[in-house]
This record gives sequence, structure tokens and C-alpha cells, in this order.
Amino acid sequence: MPRFMSFQQLRSSLDLFGLPESVLRDEAVEQGIDLESLSANPQACISAQDFGRLFIAAVRRSQREISANDAELDSVLHLSAYRVLFVYIIHAATLKECLQRAATYFTRFESERRSFSITTEGDTVRWRFDLGEIDSQAVPASADFTMDELRWLPGLPGRMLAMYLWHRQASWLTGNFIDLIGVHFDCAPYGSANAYTASFGAPVYFNADWCGLEFHARYLDAPLVQNENGLDRMLATFPAELIEVDELASSVSARVRGLIGTDFSTPIPSLEEVAERLFTTPPTLHRRLRDEGTSFQKLKDSCRRDAAIELLRDNSHTGTSVAEILGFSDPSTFYRAFKKWTGLTPQQFKARKA
Repeated sequence: MPRFMSFQQLRSSLDLFGLPESVLRDEAVEQGIDLESLSANPQACISAQDFGRLFIAAVRRSQREISANDAELDSVLHLSAYRVLFVYIIHAATLKECLQRAATYFTRFESERRSFSITTEGDTVRWRFDLGEIDSQAVPASADFTMDELRWLPGLPGRMLAMYLWHRQASWLTGNFIDLIGVHFDCAPYGSANAYTASFGAPVYFNADWCGLEFHARYLDAPLVQNENGLDRMLATFPAELIEVDELASSVSARVRGLIGTDFSTPIPSLEEVAERLFTTPPTLHRRLRDEGTSFQKLKDSCRRDAAIELLRDNSHTGTSVAEILGFSDPSTFYRAFKKWTGLTPQQFKARKA
């Protein structure tokens, strides 16, 4: 089920780029998105995938504004400071190590050495964003979107976007929506505070003496379930896949799929391990999945099926190598499973794709 966001959220996000209205409309037309109809209806929504395509288009346009020409744009984005950051953190063992790596990276490479930090008091984690004094009059400039170094966007919109995306990033990396206890901003809100609460799904406090997120410490021990292939897919549609993370908050099936993840270089977690990471018992998890019309085995099969299809689309993989990656005991077992899932053998699938 696709996730949607309001037109108001779309505009506030795209406004950060500082691009003229006419430029945004031209980019939307190229992407087949009808901004005219959306703007005419205050209740209109845009799908996460459409927003992701428009966001990426705005990123590319901002790079042209800075100086990157079309010939070098792809290489600039592929070797951006942000992609290198994600490649560095995705190989961490746990969320705690991941966030520590990210904090170190920002301290080293952010333009003003501003970063975030993690502190734990009892069972509560404070994820503090140390972004300096807030300038309520500041607006983003083209240089803020350079891919050569890290930068935090200015003002409350910059803080809002940073914390929203990093919260979703952490949830995506661990495959488990991180339920927030509270969100703190060191400034006053723009307009109604209710919109901020809806975005984070947690109480939001303004004019606080710190800026950041609070959540239960148990999440820090969560292992990462994504790999570099998943990272490439996420960045290709950024931030669409992070918006879709919201589904993990309401669906047990989605949380289980998220915890199984896409990194099959490690064993698939058992029902007992998944139940423990969801802070429930195996019988309760089994019952809740049954109420959603599925089972743990069906979800494992669907994750393996999706991974197999993705890998076979890559011409560098054979059926035998995919079977090994997905942890099948032998290729013939994988071939039977794949034909059951798709009606085709791996060879037939690759031939049809060609």
C-alpha cells in the first residue's frame, strides 16, 4: 500500500530548496506530477514515490544551480558526501554503533563540525541534535545543497527535516519503527503545533532547552537489516522509502518484514528472535499475524521471493549464486521455491527479462 503525504508537507519540503515556483512546476511536469491540481485542493495528497521523484529532481536542479553540469551530475551524486556517509554507517552491527559512526562522520565532515550525540538516562535515550543557535530568519541557499560536504539546513524547517529523516532512517536501517517518547525543539513553532505532532507520532515540545528525540534504550541494541543493495534502492527514490517506513508503525506484518530485512548475508531471524525484538511473545506474535491474514513463514517466503527477483534482475547473479545468498541448502531447493512463487524457473525468469 503506497504511503501519501499532504500537499502542505510537499510544499514545505520543496521550499527548502529555495527554487522558484516556476522551476518546481517545470520539474513536476517532467515527472508527470500535476502540481496545479494539487495546489487547488488543500486536502490533496501525493504518493511517497511521486514525492521522491520530485525531491530527487529538485536535488539535481540544485546541483546545476551550484555548478555541476549534466555530464558530471551522476558521478557527483554517486560519490556524494551523503552516500559515503550511508555506506559507512550501514556496516555497523547495531543502531547504537550506527549512530555513533554517523555522529563521528558529521563531526569530521560537516561544514561547521555540527553533529548529534546519544546519551542514555535509565531506559531513555536522548538523541540530541547540536546544530548551534537557531536563526528564525535564515533561509537555505544553493550552497546548502552541495554534495561535496555535509550541511544542516537552517531554521526550524531544517531542524524539522533533519530529525524527521534521521528518525525514519534509523527505523529503516533496523526494520523496526522507533516509537518516540518525545520530540524537542529549541525554538517556537511556525503555525499550529498539531502538524508537528502528526509528523512524528509523539508529543512535540517547543521552546525547549535542547533539540532532539527521545526513545526507549532497547532500540539501540537492534541489529541493522539493510545492505548496500537496499541502500542504492533507498537513495534512488529518496526520501520515498523513508516516508513508507510509517507503515511499520501500524502493521505487525510490515514490522516483521522490516526485521527480516534485505541483508541475507546473515541468517534470517527466527520467530522467537523477531518476537523478542518486537517486545512480545511468540504466541502473541503468531496470533497478531494470523489476525492480519498471514504467518511468519509466509512473510519469510515473500521476503526471499522479493530478494530473489531483485537479484536475478542483476545479470551478474545466477540461480545458483542467488540460492547461496538467500541461504537455501542447495540450488534445487531454491529452484522449486522460486517456481512455486513465480510460476517460472530462475532461468526462465532471466530469459523473459532479457
